[in-house]
Amino acid sequence: MTERSKQPEALNPAILVGQGVDFELVQKTPEPRDERASRLRREEAEDAHRRRIDFSLHIFVMVIVTITLAVCAYVLVAMDPKTGLPDRAMGVITAIAGAIVGYIAGKKSK
Repeated sequence: MTERSKQPEALNPAILVGQGVDFELVQKTPEPRDERASRLRREEAEDAHRRRIDFSLHIFVMVIVTITLAVCAYVLVAMDPKTGLPDRAMGVITAIAGAIVGYIAGKKSK
């Protein structure tokens, strides 16, 4: 059987002062219920706002990537290969595909 660990020793401030550690003890009173509720509502509102901003940015980036992918696919199919544009379009498509694979792999590793 495993032994129970010993009780942690209490902090002795006198030892810290002897070692040259400067500290200040502050006794805080409990937060009143109405202030606590107000603080929690404010934190929830800030979190919701941050999530909306993140979601909006995500949608904006996805729209730009989709448009770029569509234009590159059109250039790849419709343009004359002698101009060199299909080669550049294929490079952009490859970069977007690599970014998508990296994004998915990064999400799965979390």
